[in-house]
Amino acid sequence: MPAAGQAGERCCVTEVLIKVSVFLVIILMGYVLKRVGLFGKDDYRVVSKIIFRLTLPCAVINAFSEGFRKDSLLYLLVLLGLFCNLLLWGLSWLFSRGRGETVRAFYTQNIPGYNIGSFTMPFVQSFLGSFGVVAVCMFDMGNSVMCTGGNYALTSTLMGQAGEGRLKAFFRRLFSSVPIDTYIVLLILSFFGLTLPSPLLALSSQIGAANSFLSMLMVGMTIEISLDGARLKKAAFVLAMRYGAAALFASLFYFAAPFPLEIRQVLVLLSFAPIPSMSPYFTERLCGDASLSGFTSSISFVISIACISSFILLMGIGM
Repeated sequence: MPAAGQAGERCCVTEVLIKVSVFLVIILMGYVLKRVGLFGKDDYRVVSKIIFRLTLPCAVINAFSEGFRKDSLLYLLVLLGLFCNLLLWGLSWLFSRGRGETVRAFYTQNIPGYNIGSFTMPFVQSFLGSFGVVAVCMFDMGNSVMCTGGNYALTSTLMGQAGEGRLKAFFRRLFSSVPIDTYIVLLILSFFGLTLPSPLLALSSQIGAANSFLSMLMVGMTIEISLDGARLKKAAFVLAMRYGAAALFASLFYFAAPFPLEIRQVLVLLSFAPIPSMSPYFTERLCGDASLSGFTSSISFVISIACISSFILLMGIGM
C-alpha cells in the first residue's frame, strides 16, 4: 500500500478511536460524578426526561429533515425491529419454563429489547449521519412497541396477571412516548413530501446537538457494579442469550440482508444494543427481581460499548 494510503488509513482509525474515546470519557464522567456525590442515585431520571422529551425527538427531527428518502426497504426495518423482539421474547419464555414466575419475569423482560434512544442512537448519530439515524428510527418503531409495554403485556397476560384495561393501558403507554409520537408524525410528513418550518428545524438542531452528550452521561449515571455470586448465574445466562443472538442477527443482517451497506452496518450496531432502560421497571411490575435487572443492565452497557466500538472499527464506519 502506498505511504499516502497508509497514512490516510491511520488517520481515519485515529479519528474513530478519538470519537469512541470521547463517548467512553463522558460515560466514565457520569459514573464518577455519581460516585463522588455530585449526582444523586436517582438524578439520572431527570436527565432521562430531558433526553426522551427534548434532545432525542429533536435529533430525530434533524435526521428526518436531512436524511429521509422514500425507500420501501426502510419500512421493512419497522417489522424487523418487531420481529427481533418477538423472537427473543419467545426464547426467553421457552427457557424460563418450569423455573418459577420470578425467573420468567426476569428473562422475558431482560432478554428481548434494545436500548436505542439513549445508547445506540448517539453512536449512529456521530458515525453514520442523518440517513443512518433515520434507519435507526425505523427499526426503533418496531422495537419500541415491545420495549414500552409489549413484552410486559405478553408476559403478564400469559402469567395470568392481566387485568381489565391491559390493552388500553398498553396503547396509552405506547403513544405517550414522545419519541414514538415524533417518529409517527415525521413518517407521515415525509410520506407526503411535507417539511417542517425552517425556524423549527433551527431550534431542533440546537437542542438535538446535546443528545449524544446527555445520553452518554446518563448511561454513566445508571451503571451499578455489584458482584453477588447468587445472582451472577442468572445474569450471565441473560447476557449470553442476548449477545449470542446479537452475533447471529448481526451476521445475518450484514451478509444476507437485502439492504444497502449503510443500513446493514446500522443493523449490526443495533444488534449489540444493551438492555432497555425500562426493563427493571417492568421486571418489578411482574414481581421479578428489579435489582438484578438493574445490575444485568449495567453489565450490558459495558459489553455493548466494547462490541459496538469494535464493530465501528472493523466495518470501517466513519472512515
